[in-house]
Amino acid sequence: MKNINIGLAKLGILNKLNESGFDHNLIEESNDSFLNYMKVIRKSPILQLEFKIYSDIEDKHIKNDILIKEYIDKHIELFEIYSLKEIQAERAKLKPFISENIDDDSDKVKLYNAIDMLITESLKVGNEVDVDGAHEAFTLVFNHIKTPKKSSLTEDVDVETMDEQVIEIAVDKFNEKYSNLAEDDGELLKTLINATPKEKEDLLETYKTETLTILETVGDEDDKAKMVKAVQKIKEMVFNGKTVDDNIISLHGFKKELL
Repeated sequence: MKNINIGLAKLGILNKLNESGFDHNLIEESNDSFLNYMKVIRKSPILQLEFKIYSDIEDKHIKNDILIKEYIDKHIELFEIYSLKEIQAERAKLKPFISENIDDDSDKVKLYNAIDMLITESLKVGNEVDVDGAHEAFTLVFNHIKTPKKSSLTEDVDVETMDEQVIEIAVDKFNEKYSNLAEDDGELLKTLINATPKEKEDLLETYKTETLTILETVGDEDDKAKMVKAVQKIKEMVFNGKTVDDNIISLHGFKKELL
């Protein structure tokens, strides 16, 4: 079974976002995955710490060998307050975000697994420690930090900053799908992007009730057949994660036409 760590989960999420850029049918799924990923991290101090350490090491460049060793040691030591069992329990929450098609030979995956190895082995004792594995992992991380980076990313990355970036990406993707909506519908898009599945289900029921109430007070005899058909269609709407956004937006537009 593949390793489970914050680096592989992030890679899986970013791959989904990239795929959604070429296939609009994947936009909603990738947005939901990205936001759920961030919610999991924000609720876990262990995963927040792991996220910071992975980001720090991935983006860092140091020339001096002694300083590189100190940098790695200090970061790995931050996990000493937790047990391996606690860390593994939190990492298990990331499993849904890790792709089955990850390239184990890619440089990123090797780096993420090496950091994983250093953290894991640092919490073992005695004969449990994989000395050779830990040494190979340290060497890989050491060489990564010593190698100049082609592009310099912000070193002080934190979960809040990433969360804002996630929201921006999600809004852009959503706007691509629903580009025909008016500017004053932007708040509805933001609501849908940030809403949990349960909140979307509640919102759908609210829109259904409001729209049906309006339909009861508008129209004349000539419109009766059309209204009956509309009422029936609305009543048949049920919550479905793949269609709920479209249904809510349709009801929103229909309400505006009726008022």
